[in-house]
Amino acid sequence: MKSFIILFFVSTITLFAHPHTFIDIFPKIFNKENRITSISMMWKFDEMTSELLIMEFDENGNGKIDEKEQKYVKENYFDSLKDYKFYTYLFIDKKPIPIIPKNFKSFINKEKRIVYIFDFEINSDKNNVYIDFYDSDNFTAFMLKKEFVKGEITYRISGTDKDFYYSRRLEFK
Repeated sequence: MKSFIILFFVSTITLFAHPHTFIDIFPKIFNKENRITSISMMWKFDEMTSELLIMEFDENGNGKIDEKEQKYVKENYFDSLKDYKFYTYLFIDKKPIPIIPKNFKSFINKEKRIVYIFDFEINSDKNNVYIDFYDSDNFTAFMLKKEFVKGEITYRISGTDKDFYYSRRLEFK
């Protein structure tokens, strides 16, 4: 009987597992001829996550992330994502290449959403590149739609929606 009760609770928890954070990703692809030179990423957090983060980030309550707050967000939130490869897994010739984010900024947009912006270089022939976006540990869903991608290069989006995270792949043709 005891094992039945444990099994019931474990299966119930699994049944209700779902992502807790949703991040819309907006990549802007920079290319020259058939080479991808860099990507500028914009992450827009969902409403509920943004509300919680705004309470943490906007210390002075002015509805903006000022210079001091910007430093706090970068050092305490964004930089720690390095341990998770910034949830951005770059592959060139099917080999994993670590990204090195540059020019990080965060702000509160007019919809009262937290937004992260950062860039990273690629410098590779487009046919050898794909990027996976996922976080299988922290209940995060990455959302990437065709209308989110900017640039003049052919690409394909695919993805998987798991019970507790969503992954997306941006593959160039």
